[in-house]
Amino acid sequence: MKIGIQTWGSTGDINPFIALAAGLAGAGHEVTLVITSAERRDFSATGARLGFRVVQAGHIGASEEALNDLGRKMFAISNPVTQLATIFERMFDPGVAAMYAAAQSLCAEHDLIIGHFIVHPAQLAAEQAGKPYVTVALNHGAIPTRFVPPSPLPDLGRWCNALLWKLAQKMIDDMVLPSINRLRSEQGCRPVRSYRQVWESPACNLIAVSHEFCPQYADWETYQQVCGYFDLPEAASDWRMPDDLARFLEQGEAPVFIGFGSMIGLARPNADLDEITRLMLDSARLAGCRAIVQSHWDVVAAMPEDARIYRLTSAPHTQIFPHCALIVHHAGAGTTQTSLLCGRPSVVVAHATDQFLWGGQLRRLGVAPALIKRRKATAKKIAAAIQKVLRAPAMRTAAEAAGRRLRAENGVAAAVRIIEQRFDQRS
Repeated sequence: MKIGIQTWGSTGDINPFIALAAGLAGAGHEVTLVITSAERRDFSATGARLGFRVVQAGHIGASEEALNDLGRKMFAISNPVTQLATIFERMFDPGVAAMYAAAQSLCAEHDLIIGHFIVHPAQLAAEQAGKPYVTVALNHGAIPTRFVPPSPLPDLGRWCNALLWKLAQKMIDDMVLPSINRLRSEQGCRPVRSYRQVWESPACNLIAVSHEFCPQYADWETYQQVCGYFDLPEAASDWRMPDDLARFLEQGEAPVFIGFGSMIGLARPNADLDEITRLMLDSARLAGCRAIVQSHWDVVAAMPEDARIYRLTSAPHTQIFPHCALIVHHAGAGTTQTSLLCGRPSVVVAHATDQFLWGGQLRRLGVAPALIKRRKATAKKIAAAIQKVLRAPAMRTAAEAAGRRLRAENGVAAAVRIIEQRFDQRS
């Protein structure tokens, strides 16, 4: 088949689609991946290495400075629901026209369209072109089930959960339907009445989440398919461990990894980047542990060196995490599942939206203490959480066991199999 895929967001939103594109290309399909990137990265070389074509459809934010400013304003908001509304209004909506134009081209050239669940321009273009459309959900936090309540509400039983989900759906609809229906109205299409009509394709919604976090709930329709985590293949990166990092790892006990991914913003000199980098360094020092601290070190203000702390700019987490004792992170979907894939416990400093869901899930699995909210995070609080995990061998044991189960899932292979069974006439 000729398969067009479209995604949007930070690297955490893009990597699962690279993994899926690679899996489909490896199965003999002709694949094009359209990307609207927050970090303004060029993924063309990665696509060429893995056997599919990459097309860039604009960027998020008018400039790097503007995007960092938006991130700063979002973190100042305490309510995750309001944060989500800000993401749509200030980050997603300005790029809708470019995403829709790219989706139309994708539909004109491909037999099947697969889209990031919130990229409604791709869904609309597929609907107009009469092409089958598959959604990919990178988290399960907006898919109702009576078996669990909306995060972070307490589980009060199936009847109460169903009621809470009705309220949660109304809140999400109020946030996202104006954007969805604005584009539909401009294109002469009837409005939808629920975000679920767009975010969950009735043909097939692939849930790219490990069964460790999300089982196949009995009240879900058959179009909901929990596949497992979409992990990148090793060939996606040509990174090799630097000699000085290899020496650092050999010189003492396993270090703690500390990094907050895209939450530290783009690589531009600014006070916020300096502040969060200093927070990570101070946390490691107060915890009294060896550490690998990831930041934009090329542009961070000068800070005192420490022989017990290795300064990492970038690296595939799957090649770093196995060497570490625990992972301090923001609980993005990718980092969360990679930490567990590598069998490591976590300390979560949640910054925004679904990160509170993932942080709660890690605690439920017994592999992390209670999450720390970024707005209230201090080096003292993070250091105390690090020490707590280092003194809790049961967390390490639970993480290692969960990691073994997660590694056996192979979410990409499951997704490719489902796609071929449902849409490939050769099957």
